[in-house]
Amino acid sequence: MSNNGGDGGCLGLIFYAAGSILLTAGGVYWVWVAIKVEDLFMLIVGVVPAAWVVTCPVGAWAILFGWPGWVMNLFEFSWTYPGLFA
Repeated sequence: MSNNGGDGGCLGLIFYAAGSILLTAGGVYWVWVAIKVEDLFMLIVGVVPAAWVVTCPVGAWAILFGWPGWVMNLFEFSWTYPGLFA
């Protein structure tokens, strides 16, 4: 049997694990921020499993780069706790 890919399977597993951890952390971060800013609608969206398709990647993005403007405008939390996102 030929091994043409080298350690590609291991590298793929590492990227898959890192992505899964980041998406999970993004979902948890979304809920944590919803609790911190006391936004019930944001919290409800964060705990509905069908919405995790959006909330987990957006939460992961927020961890890495900050909250997108459309999220801050939609849930209106940018001026509630300005020091939270500085």
